[in-house]
Amino acid sequence: MKVLAIGGSGSMGRATVRTALTYDFISEVIVAGIDGELAERFVASLEDPRVRNLHLDITDNQALRAAMRDVDVVLNSAGPFFRFGVPVLSAAIDEGKHYCDICDDWQPTLDMLALHERARQNQVKAVIGLGASPGIINLLCVKAAQTLDQVDTLVSAWKLSGAINDDDGFTPLPATGHVDAAAVHLMHCLSEKIRVLRQGRFIDTDPLEHSTIEFPGLGNLDVWSLGHPEAVTLIRRFPQLQNCYNGMLGIDDIASDLRQVASAVAMAHMSVDDAARLLAGEGGREARQARLAEKDRADVPGALAFAAGYRNGQPATAGAYINHRPVGGMATITGIPHALFLPLLQNGNIKEFGVFAPEQVIDPDTFFKLLDPFCGPQGAGLTVVTA
Repeated sequence: MKVLAIGGSGSMGRATVRTALTYDFISEVIVAGIDGELAERFVASLEDPRVRNLHLDITDNQALRAAMRDVDVVLNSAGPFFRFGVPVLSAAIDEGKHYCDICDDWQPTLDMLALHERARQNQVKAVIGLGASPGIINLLCVKAAQTLDQVDTLVSAWKLSGAINDDDGFTPLPATGHVDAAAVHLMHCLSEKIRVLRQGRFIDTDPLEHSTIEFPGLGNLDVWSLGHPEAVTLIRRFPQLQNCYNGMLGIDDIASDLRQVASAVAMAHMSVDDAARLLAGEGGREARQARLAEKDRADVPGALAFAAGYRNGQPATAGAYINHRPVGGMATITGIPHALFLPLLQNGNIKEFGVFAPEQVIDPDTFFKLLDPFCGPQGAGLTVVTA
């Protein structure tokens, strides 16, 4: 199997590439990206004859399609996805290549899902949003929902305190004008209306709305809403859903700061990119993480799924999470699941052609068994709790 890893020398892409190379059925990985020097250094460090680098500007559609032509699978780690998701998937479909990405923006998620019939006709299997959130957390939602006879509410939530990367030796020093893609994504999510499912209807509302869930075994948890794809895709697996949203945990002390910066963007006083630079600038991220760490609840997992509905005719709730995650921070917890698309595809676990969210076509038990070896000797420690 030949793989084109777009954005493969970025922080999450590097984790994806390293994971892909653990599989014997992979014959070639092409690390493609705009930073040729970084890709060259990264590829040299791998010391694996199956991998090579390719300078690629994905805004050049002809070059993009040419890069895809001789591979079997496209893995796309190049964000932000509200800019690059749709054109890269469109090119993969036109070239008849199977595709997976880590898209974490809800608007392009809907646009890419709308390409389903085109992908089906071209016999392409595409899964979008197979990272941490979305990705792992969608499949945790499935596990929680499966404990109920009827599921009415699904809430997926994650700790912002865990959204940092360990330095793997290839993290470039920020250059003048550099914009961190993850920070751009966060500011984009916070400065525009988000879509959530409420009382059986999709509505567009403001982000950072506060709510509380009573999670089995953990008690009340505060959640602040965010514009992630889980809110708009889970209904495809559970059409009876009445309420669904994604949010952040443990941001009590910085929610007002985030609202202030997001408001400046929404009022056009600041661009998304400038807000991202402010958010991730020198001392900014470290100071924010320090404030988050001060009140971090160690007993609360970094990501979790909450389901509410009925069991045996009575109101009931359930939750799901993993106890252990790969070493490496946000990069590995996102990049490793992305690469798991490859064994899922190779083993015939993804049976249908078309464009899908993870929960539509991936069996969670199969997925977590594939994830286990990357989480240490104890495995991921998938846990489902009910009340």
